[in-house]
Amino acid sequence: MGELNMALTKHLMPPLRLPSCCACTLIVALAFVLTGCGEEPTPEASTPPTPVSTEKATFYNLTWLRQIDPTPAEQWLASREVGHDLDLYDPAVAKMREKLDIASKRFRDHPRMIANRAVQLEGMLQEKKIAERAPEIIDTLCEVQLSGRSVESFSSLTQQYYNLRMEGLDRDKAIVALRQQNP
Repeated sequence: MGELNMALTKHLMPPLRLPSCCACTLIVALAFVLTGCGEEPTPEASTPPTPVSTEKATFYNLTWLRQIDPTPAEQWLASREVGHDLDLYDPAVAKMREKLDIASKRFRDHPRMIANRAVQLEGMLQEKKIAERAPEIIDTLCEVQLSGRSVESFSSLTQQYYNLRMEGLDRDKAIVALRQQNP
């Protein structure tokens, strides 16, 4: 009798033949539907939302002024000196702009690079218990005159100055030594 039922089923319900890609798609769709059924998803641990600060971000305490930072170098350096953000039109910022302009012309380097390198040297000297602020370093290195030679880069001169200070020379003796090295 089972054979009779099979024979009747073949005639009454012809086999469903789908192309293999459609059959795979149907199987995958069915699998997605079935996996969505059944158990309820376990609730995830909720993290409280991060509070949004309404305070303006400060830039005076940045350790480095990146190329993409919108803050002008003179504003950053002047703000670092007073310990808080200064307005771009503050007289201290104007004074710092003049200092960086002189150094930029002297060394043919960008003011942002000069500011960063001076701050970096300030930190290196502080590690050795030598207190010199970045604006002082800029002034100091601008005092080194090179006659008849191509202009030394600010970075190169800061390295030479650092090396001389590590040899035990004070600021004035280091300037004299730099002048003698670069006649």
